[in-house]
Amino acid sequence: MNDGIRRWLRAIGTTAFVCTALTTGTGCGAIKAAANPKVAWALNDPAPMSVVVRRADVAEKTAQQVDRLMTDTPADESSEWIGKVAPEKDKATSQLVELRKHELYMQNVKIVAAEVWAKQLADTAPKAKAGPAAPAPAPAAEPVAKDAKADKGDKKKNGKVAKNDKADDKKQSKKAPSDAKPEVAPAPAAPTTTGKYPSILAAIDKDLGEAYAAIMENKKTIGELKGEMAKLDAANDEKGITDAAKKANKERIDAIDKQVDKIDDETSKMAKDFIAKAKAAAQKTPAPMREKIGPVLVVLQKAVDDANIANGAAAVRYPLAATTLIDSAKQMVGVYAADVIEEKTGKRPSMAGLQPGLTLEDGKPQVTLNGLNSADMGKLSMGELTSEVAKRTGAWMKRTAGLLGTISSTKEVLEFEDDVLDALLSGFKAAGWSAPQPVTIPDAPPPGAAPGAPAS
Repeated sequence: MNDGIRRWLRAIGTTAFVCTALTTGTGCGAIKAAANPKVAWALNDPAPMSVVVRRADVAEKTAQQVDRLMTDTPADESSEWIGKVAPEKDKATSQLVELRKHELYMQNVKIVAAEVWAKQLADTAPKAKAGPAAPAPAPAAEPVAKDAKADKGDKKKNGKVAKNDKADDKKQSKKAPSDAKPEVAPAPAAPTTTGKYPSILAAIDKDLGEAYAAIMENKKTIGELKGEMAKLDAANDEKGITDAAKKANKERIDAIDKQVDKIDDETSKMAKDFIAKAKAAAQKTPAPMREKIGPVLVVLQKAVDDANIANGAAAVRYPLAATTLIDSAKQMVGVYAADVIEEKTGKRPSMAGLQPGLTLEDGKPQVTLNGLNSADMGKLSMGELTSEVAKRTGAWMKRTAGLLGTISSTKEVLEFEDDVLDALLSGFKAAGWSAPQPVTIPDAPPPGAAPGAPAS
């Protein structure tokens, strides 16, 4: 076994044991996540570390999207996105069937509902993203409009440009079809969402959004600090670390722990006041707005509940999956190879014959991709592919080392989101509003099941 991988395995395994024993600050949050009775199934679910990390990922992404839709998406009585938050049953079923074909899920492990929520919520009222400028048009394409000053200076040039364009067209027509490059269409503009209020929280009370953001900022800070503690814990378990470095890390952990306690105490008081204010404001919300916003709050609360299950399942399984680290890391090499090829060629290859290899050199992963069909790679070079796969695998390994910090951070956010949603719905109900039944994500089909077959 490669010495670097052995040290990594030892670090993760020891940290998992220590955290499970509740001897570190991050362990408390992780065990709290695991205490959810709805995740008892995870003890017997044979999920390897690759799936454990995936569960933590989709839980975290769901929490982030719930936060966005509650606080950073404009809304009013006419907002169409509010009625499109819940996933359609057929669409969710189709997504789960496709997920079962994914390299991570071909084995007999449970696919958590948060997989559906993470994608569904991200696709709901997406924010416009500022991306790179669209490619410059081909010479013969219709020129883009210029400002008035530029037009004035270019009037005499326009005639010559037109003639040159015709000459260029003739030259292009003489080229062999294989030499001609397809014209790249500009990327479509991302959809935007508008509304009378900056968020559904602001639609209930104009001050709720700002107060919520302050609390959530503290929650995220706590999460980042706990993540740093988890990484320091893992570093202290590495073979060869000096006593001086270990002592410095321990001192840093103690300092962070005190900082977390201070922020946590402050945030708990803020959250308690906020919950009371949110419930009172919800009770005073005009009936038309209650009828519009109420159902989406029910949907978001269900998403939070399912994300809590995914997060708790990751916490339960993390120490048990420590022995699968090496195999999981190699599996991720194959997954990332397929991802990169799909991104570059537009088609996901079959990785059935792939034999991924992984070693660590000076702490950095080096990968091999034996058995990969060159026909699947298109114009992508092996060097380019292995370099990118090694980079992504290294990031995955670092995330795995601090995963208990991530789980703890996500738990903090999900708990607050659930408390807020519960307070708002309680206020609505106190005013006479009746809540609809929450949507239920179907179970994924078992491995090898025919399309449309019932889930196990």
